[in-house]
Amino acid sequence: MLGWYQNHLSSKIVVPLIVVLALIMGGFSSLFVSQRSEAIKAMMLTKARSLALVGGKAMERILEDAIDGGVLSREQIFDADYRKITTGPLAGASIPKYRTAYDEYLDEKILTFQDTFLEEDKMVEFAVLVDRNGYLPTHNTRYSSPLTGDPLRDTVGNRTKRIFNDPTGLAAARYDGSDGKQALRQIYQRDTGETMWDITAPVYVKGEHWGGFRIGFSIKDTEETIATMRQSVLISMLLMLVAASVTIYVVVYRVTRPLKRVTEVANRIADGQLDETIEIKSDDEIGKLGQAFNKMTQVIVKSLKDEIEMSQRLLDSVKEAIQQLSTSSNEIMAISAQQSSGANQQASAVQEATTTSEEIAVTAKQVAENALSVETLAEKANAASNEGMRGVEDAIGGMTLLKERVQSISSAMLGLGENSKEIGGIVDIIDEISDQTNLLALNAAIEAAGAGEAGKRFSVVATEVQRLAERTAAATRQINQLIEEIQKATHKTIMLTEEGTKGVDHASTLVTKISEGLQHIIHMVGQTTRAAKEIKVSTQQQTSASEQMAETIAEVRDVAAQVADSAGETAQAIAELNDLAERLRALVEERD
Repeated sequence: MLGWYQNHLSSKIVVPLIVVLALIMGGFSSLFVSQRSEAIKAMMLTKARSLALVGGKAMERILEDAIDGGVLSREQIFDADYRKITTGPLAGASIPKYRTAYDEYLDEKILTFQDTFLEEDKMVEFAVLVDRNGYLPTHNTRYSSPLTGDPLRDTVGNRTKRIFNDPTGLAAARYDGSDGKQALRQIYQRDTGETMWDITAPVYVKGEHWGGFRIGFSIKDTEETIATMRQSVLISMLLMLVAASVTIYVVVYRVTRPLKRVTEVANRIADGQLDETIEIKSDDEIGKLGQAFNKMTQVIVKSLKDEIEMSQRLLDSVKEAIQQLSTSSNEIMAISAQQSSGANQQASAVQEATTTSEEIAVTAKQVAENALSVETLAEKANAASNEGMRGVEDAIGGMTLLKERVQSISSAMLGLGENSKEIGGIVDIIDEISDQTNLLALNAAIEAAGAGEAGKRFSVVATEVQRLAERTAAATRQINQLIEEIQKATHKTIMLTEEGTKGVDHASTLVTKISEGLQHIIHMVGQTTRAAKEIKVSTQQQTSASEQMAETIAEVRDVAAQVADSAGETAQAIAELNDLAERLRALVEERD
């Protein structure tokens, strides 16, 4: 999995985009759920607060009506002499029960009213009136069940006529609305184990704080509603993430597909398929890259083909010169054989010189003709050797020029690699700018969030800047991958160029050896020419002296001996020349 991620440009683009999108959607979901939760809680709080305020006002009217109607006096309404109940149904309660002067009146007036709150809204657990000391004269019917003798059941089922002096109860009873909020909200855990909201509205009688009207509001249903909403939002966001991931993958695959074709063509060119070109299907940056790549490969291939053709022409010239050299050496070999045969005949004639002077004259004439032929052939061999030498010098010059051009191509490819590194440096700068822009956008988004309503427009701009920075970062990663592929292809081309340079050096070495061999041939041909001239002079002297054979027989013998020696040396030189020609031919055929 890691190898797939590292070896595919599309994965390097798709995976970060999906991760970023998942983080953004997760953050948005969390923020949305949090905001909606707060909104639901705020709505519930408003509802509970309204119920408490309505109940508080109703209780104020009931208490004031009792005073105005003469049913109870002001002192009785504010009675705080809590008398413990010792007789009747409530006498045996595990938690003490009390009564005051206004209990009977409130039992009759407020019980039904308090129960209506529980009947109208299932989230209301209790709705009770308490005085400023926490005394609760009349509880809801739900919590005024007869005593059973079980302390645990009675604590929950019968909660009327009790003083709730716990911190929550006292805070509710003594809240007078002086903070300007009109109602007090407390979050607490009842002795039943349930976590609730306690909403209290202050109750005033004739302008004097009497106590408060408490609403017990259950938040269990609210939490269940929030949990259901959170689950729905999570499922929706997951579906959106899957759809967005598929869309991102399809788009990135279509964008990076031309880059894959460029890489495949570059690899085929590096493997030796020099006629490959990239098919251009767009005019965007990738299309321009393909055009530049095609142009670069065409220039390199043309240069290599020109150099190869020039090398082939030079080798053909060398082969032709070697062929001429081989032919000339064979001819000289034949002449040398004839010269050797003539020398032997001349030696025999010298032995019989006393009796066969006429035959000596004829033999001398033949030797003279042969010497002339040898001189002519030696001159031809010398000319052929010189021509071969010039061909070899041309080959050496061509090899040098070919080496210089291959080195120029190598230098150009090295320059291309350096330029790719410089482009990579520029891309790194762009990437750094993108990171800084992204950080700036994040800071701007934070500032916009802190500014509230006034920063919404600035938040939109910050979001767009951050999106632009992310797109720039993605583009720089694509360009980095393209530069790496170009550098790999350039490295392969440089390696091929270096191999070509080595081949040219080897060919240059072979041509140098050919040059040395030709120089040796020229030296031996020179010796042959000189020997032929000497033979020519000797035979001329022999012809002029044939009429005086009797007197100069000793000289003729000496000249014959010299001719025999020269013929042997010539034959040996020609044999060496022929061997050299064969070696040159073998070297050229091996090069082919």
